[in-house]
Amino acid sequence: MSAPGGWDDAAARSPGGHVLQSSAWADVRAAQGWRPEFVRVGDPLPVALVLWKRIPFFGEMGYAPRGPIVAPGDRDGLAHALDTLAGLAHERGALLLKVDPEIAPEEAGPPLAHAGYRRGPDVQPVLATLVIDLAPDEDALLAGLEKDTRWSVRQAAKRGVTVTACADEDSLRAFYGIYRVTGERARFVTRTWEYYRLVWRTLIDARLATLRLAYHEERPVAGAMTWTCGERELYMYGASTEEGRRCYASYGLQWECIAAAKATGRTAYDLGGIPTDPSNKADPMYGPYLFKKGFGGLQKRWVGAHDVAPSVLRYRAFLAAEPLYTRALRRVSR
Repeated sequence: MSAPGGWDDAAARSPGGHVLQSSAWADVRAAQGWRPEFVRVGDPLPVALVLWKRIPFFGEMGYAPRGPIVAPGDRDGLAHALDTLAGLAHERGALLLKVDPEIAPEEAGPPLAHAGYRRGPDVQPVLATLVIDLAPDEDALLAGLEKDTRWSVRQAAKRGVTVTACADEDSLRAFYGIYRVTGERARFVTRTWEYYRLVWRTLIDARLATLRLAYHEERPVAGAMTWTCGERELYMYGASTEEGRRCYASYGLQWECIAAAKATGRTAYDLGGIPTDPSNKADPMYGPYLFKKGFGGLQKRWVGAHDVAPSVLRYRAFLAAEPLYTRALRRVSR
């Protein structure tokens, strides 16, 4: 199913928009076996990209990643969208329909409960983030960095680090190499080159993502990819080599991403996932949080994934079987 006219202007580029609700993301997921459905609740908002997949023995599952998209602060629109999606799940006799909008719990919680949604397993791992207001001028933003972070940003320049926005195939390959090395060092899961190439190439070509590489003595030593979600620039992927760490490349690179977001008219810079409890040193996001908090920003919380399920018994059976089902799929894929 192709996206209706003006879809991305509403779903991805409006103030509350998100890349995961774009037609480009629908193309990515369609290539991986999901069936996209573009649900227009209002004109131009609310909207929701729903991805459907059939689960053997259980039926169809729908997922609106980071949706539905509503105008910021439009509680009536959010309630209407959630009711519409719940009605769609019941109409289809779906196993479940999952939503996880980037909206605060106090705003999204009541309409979710009223429409019959319940807290479900998260797909997106980010439930908390730091968001920098880009209204101040660049000097004020730099002055707002923690002292050690500001020093590190300046050290990157002094040590000869340069940053370049790039979109060619060799740059994507270089970033993947750095990202894979970082994953091994930090012990997070990385996917195959074919997966990342599909995602990165599709989003860059749709002008929804920007890749920047940091170079030291003409070698790529760090990389960052940001997504353009409405008026906000979102730090989505980051990686560095050992050489990049020694020359503070990630600091210079992050600052360039922030400055570029302001220069291109974004109103906020989202530093991505942090622990929901920033004092929890056992959280896997704690290390990245120490890096991110030096750039400032206010903490924000998202409501998390919620499911609406027409058949409670079928839904509970699926939740009980899901871990085993997921392990079996991983074995088959290997």
